[in-house]
Amino acid sequence: MSIFSGLIKEMKSFAAWAEKELAKVFKDAPTISQVADTVIDYVGPILETIITAEAGAPAAAVVAAVIREVQSDLVVVGGLIYDIGTAPTVATKIQAMENDMNGLLTAGHITNQKTVSLVTLVIREFGALLSAFQPATPAA
Repeated sequence: MSIFSGLIKEMKSFAAWAEKELAKVFKDAPTISQVADTVIDYVGPILETIITAEAGAPAAAVVAAVIREVQSDLVVVGGLIYDIGTAPTVATKIQAMENDMNGLLTAGHITNQKTVSLVTLVIREFGALLSAFQPATPAA
């Protein structure tokens, strides 16, 4: 059974794509840790690109601090998944990272349009990961 079976079918995310590709390699649905690890590897360079794109902006220090926190949380999430598997603690950490990234946008700390798109991409990936921790909504 797919990790992302509860996702909206139209949602396009790297996480959903990675799950399909990992399933081809392993000939079975991948574990949440395999998908999360792949997503973390994908999101890390995007976060670095965000800092680069906003460098020199007045809010660069705020952006840098939030990005460092999110990157640190990514390491923690990877360790938690490796050590204890899926747990409410992991979902809470992912939700906090998503909230941090949303906060950068809502507070106007991200102004470059390309960077806004990258932040939105990261938020969507966190949302896809979070959905894997939520029980599927029963069909109406």
